[in-house]
Amino acid sequence: MDTPRYKQLQQQYDTLTNERERIDTLVEMGIELRTFDTEQANEIADQVIYRSIAERYVLGQGRGYNLKGSCLGIQGEYDQAVEVLEKAIAIAKQLKDKRLEARVLNNFGHIYRERGDLANALNYFGTALEINEELGDEFSQSINLTSISNLHYDLNDFDSALEYALKCLSIFERSNDPVRLISIYTTLGNIYFKQEKFGEALHYFQQILNSSDPETSYHVMAQSGLGKVYYKMHDFNNARQYLLPALEEAERIGNVEVQIIAQFYVGRLYMDEGNYRSSLSHLNTAFKLADEYTRRHDLMSIHEYLSALYDHMGDIPKAFHHLKTYEQLKEEIFSQNTVTRLRNLQIHQQMELSRKEKEVAERTAQLKQQFMANMSHEIRTPMNAIVGMNRLLLAKEPRPEQLRYLNAIRQSADNLLIIINDILDLSKIEAGKIIIENVDFSVAEIVQSVHDMLMFKAEDKHIELRTIVDPAIPHRLIGDPTRINQVLVNLAGNSVKFTDKGYVEIRATLVKTEGKKHQVVFDVKDTGIGIAPQYINTIFDSFTQAGNDITRKFGGTGLGLTISKQLVTLMNGEISVKSSYGEGTMFSVAITFDESDVQVDTEQKSVVDDSTLQRLNKIKLLLVEDNEFNRMVAEDTLKELIPNIIIDIAVNGQEAVDRVQQEQYDVVLMDIQMPVMDGVEATKKIRATLKPPACDVKIIAMTANVLQEDVQEYLRIGMNAYVSKPFHPDELLLKMASVVEDKVLQSENTQQSSVASTQTETPAPATPPLATSGEGSGVRSLPGKVTDMTFLKQFTNNNVEKMNKYIGMFLENAPKLLASIEHGLEEKDFTGIKVAAHSMKPQLSYMGVKEEISHVFLIEQTASEASHIDHLPPLINELKRVCAKAFEELRAVVV
Repeated sequence: MDTPRYKQLQQQYDTLTNERERIDTLVEMGIELRTFDTEQANEIADQVIYRSIAERYVLGQGRGYNLKGSCLGIQGEYDQAVEVLEKAIAIAKQLKDKRLEARVLNNFGHIYRERGDLANALNYFGTALEINEELGDEFSQSINLTSISNLHYDLNDFDSALEYALKCLSIFERSNDPVRLISIYTTLGNIYFKQEKFGEALHYFQQILNSSDPETSYHVMAQSGLGKVYYKMHDFNNARQYLLPALEEAERIGNVEVQIIAQFYVGRLYMDEGNYRSSLSHLNTAFKLADEYTRRHDLMSIHEYLSALYDHMGDIPKAFHHLKTYEQLKEEIFSQNTVTRLRNLQIHQQMELSRKEKEVAERTAQLKQQFMANMSHEIRTPMNAIVGMNRLLLAKEPRPEQLRYLNAIRQSADNLLIIINDILDLSKIEAGKIIIENVDFSVAEIVQSVHDMLMFKAEDKHIELRTIVDPAIPHRLIGDPTRINQVLVNLAGNSVKFTDKGYVEIRATLVKTEGKKHQVVFDVKDTGIGIAPQYINTIFDSFTQAGNDITRKFGGTGLGLTISKQLVTLMNGEISVKSSYGEGTMFSVAITFDESDVQVDTEQKSVVDDSTLQRLNKIKLLLVEDNEFNRMVAEDTLKELIPNIIIDIAVNGQEAVDRVQQEQYDVVLMDIQMPVMDGVEATKKIRATLKPPACDVKIIAMTANVLQEDVQEYLRIGMNAYVSKPFHPDELLLKMASVVEDKVLQSENTQQSSVASTQTETPAPATPPLATSGEGSGVRSLPGKVTDMTFLKQFTNNNVEKMNKYIGMFLENAPKLLASIEHGLEEKDFTGIKVAAHSMKPQLSYMGVKEEISHVFLIEQTASEASHIDHLPPLINELKRVCAKAFEELRAVVV
């Protein structure tokens, strides 16, 4: 098999002129080939030895002996292999070449392991590992640890074997070394086989089969691996289909190990079928091969089953002989000395690995942050265009059938964005901190939205998509509608994918009611291909599908069902599956919900009122965005909502700096990732190099990078706020209004200070009043009423008792929070101000106190940015006035 690396080495070899360099490259070619074409690798080893002797290149000679010894070991010629490796180790010690010495020792270990001499094998592997630790060679250490993993496997310590193997897997995947990957896949396949995790075992053996050429060692090893897994699953037909070809190919290429495995399992298969004569023939053949090549571990297993076979045949003396020999070999191989030494090595390795893992974790954290920021941007940028243009089309009075399609797009995009948010926030997922919401929702609406999302695929496949909702289910329940929708989309999406005729049915049924608790079962039933019995128990495992043929035909990662199960578990529910192969499948999800106190739907109102729009109606705005679609979405949305707004465009950060220098803008909407100059650098340049008023322009980051670390950086460099992409129009308008309001306040403060300085020689106060418009009072006059009970009435469904309860809670909590904000200002505890303002913000919203009146959101943001904290005193003074009036109004309405 000519692997990509082998071809690369061949090309490199052809360009070299130095003989020693050519010999070194030839050795690497032999190493690459030895597990695929051992004969050719052996010939290369002979050539390396001959040419190294002629060149008087002693290191090349030692590497040639090491390669030849390794090849002979793979071919089962153990005595010859040891003789050749003795020459290699002598040269390594003569040259004091520790790297070569470690490689030779590892090959010695392989030979002694194959012979069942685990004590000697461990000695060689352990010494090789110590040398590679001294050299700091992580990759070579991983090769040694793979060997040690195999020793744990031999000693039936499968948990430790798996732990070592998985650590090595990540290193080999990073190095993208196909030879080592196939080797570790073999180890993992064997471990999972012994643990009876047959789905995982099949996965790894199939991976090897797909990555190797016929009549190579790994190919026949994979065939025998698949065969023995199917045997253990009692699928004798599939077992034969893999074991018999593996046996034929192994005999052709002279692979003794696979011949023994195939003969052994074919013999066991015949024994289970009651064909004792054929079973004996195959087990005896396996025995002769294992005995000839001194493979004690294989001999032990064969003795065990020969004992069982003779017992079935009624030959008790022979059965006893083989059982006694089996016990003797087992005691020798599993000697306590070997086990103890392996345990000591494991403890040592755990200490070493913990140190290395800490170093790797620190570097990984940096790389993860960079990756997540890029991922966030790359996903959110196109999503911004999709969501924005869909919103614009919805505003164009579409026809009924168009409205249906556009609503389906909106629903799909909204769900996708929520899922993206959770995927991107890896720390939350890894810590198991996915938060399940408890909000009002309608089961009927969720089922309908799933139908709308999947109806086009169902129509394309000419299958019926049915939805049935039990009328006994209360209209509104309390739960997490997004997660329920995600689970049903996963399940029903699978059903549509795997159904070619008939129907897919989504049914919601009320099965139990106790007081205000209702258990609802969601059944997703189809008439598709069904699931084979051997996959039913693993169908919810990560990256698992019902066979590789399914993956090839239908695609997918196999994560959908795993995610669904995790989400259902987080919602304290249960998920199950029933299936008849070739007839169909039914997934059932049972979740218990509380009944909502509000059973009447309320129309959601925009949080952006007329006064906010009026304030923004004549501003001049610079939109800095390199993506044409995103520019179109933002520009069209803003012009539709604010008809008189003036919008200029810049397509990169440098253009933005130039335009801000030339023109006076009220607000800059700044994208972050752009060519020529990004938004961060542009903001720094505006703040540091331009003169007032240009350097003080209000800048809002309009970005797909919404990780907390990114947001903190944007505010640190001088941006005034941020809006995530895809943006919600209300959020964008509120952010614009907040920074424009801040600008107006500063302007009015400046004017007032100027007037004061011309009227008196006394210096202007350090903390000027907020604004001047109230009958000479020096403060802004408040509206006739600062509270609005509209939302609270809708929220409580006009329940006076509940309204009084919420008002009472506000009147109790808000003064405490206000006192915390005042105390924070006195003590310069800006974190305390931010926390208290953040807590107060939703409470004021419940009482209908708008942001443009309270500025509590602006206080929260301002407390986060050191350069803006001088704005806090007037804002907090104004909040105190607003709260005093709100308290007065609310006490008057309490019944």
